[in-house]
Amino acid sequence: MSIIAARLLDDAVRPQVVKECCAIIDHQVSAKKGFSGIAIKGAYKTVKAIKPGFVPGVVDALLDEWVAKLADFEGEHLASGGTVDTVPDFLVSQRARVAEALISVTDARAETTKHKTAQKLYHRFRPSALTNVEDGVPELATLVTQYGLSAPEPAVAAAP
Repeated sequence: MSIIAARLLDDAVRPQVVKECCAIIDHQVSAKKGFSGIAIKGAYKTVKAIKPGFVPGVVDALLDEWVAKLADFEGEHLASGGTVDTVPDFLVSQRARVAEALISVTDARAETTKHKTAQKLYHRFRPSALTNVEDGVPELATLVTQYGLSAPEPAVAAAP
C-alpha cells in the first residue's frame, strides 16, 4: 500500500480528510465567477439542499478510489526517482492528468447513482469539470502533505 493510501485512508484520519475534501470543493465552487459560476453555485446549492449530507457522503464513498488514483501518481513519481516529500509538487505539475484520473472515478459513479437530480446536474456541468478539478489540485496537494505525508505512521496492530 502506498504511503498516501495508508495515511489518508487510516480510520483515525479519514473523517478529517473527508471534511477537508468538502472544504476544497466548497472553496472551488465559491471561487467560480461569471454566468457559469452562478450556474455552478446554484447547482451545488441545489444538490446540498436536496440532501444535506450528500456531498460528504459522496466524498467518503469515492475516497478510496480517489486515493488509489493519487497512489498511482505517487508510485509513478517514486519510480522515476522522485522522493516522498516531492509527491505534492508532482501532483501539481501533473494537475491535468490528476484531474482526469479523479474525474474518471466520478464519471463512473455518476452513471450508476440513484440520485437522478444529482446525475442530471453532474452531466450538465461535466464539460467544465476538468478545469474545475485542475483548479483544486494545489489544495489537494496541500491536503496530501498535511494528512498523507506529514501525518504520523498509522498504528499497526501487533500480531497475537
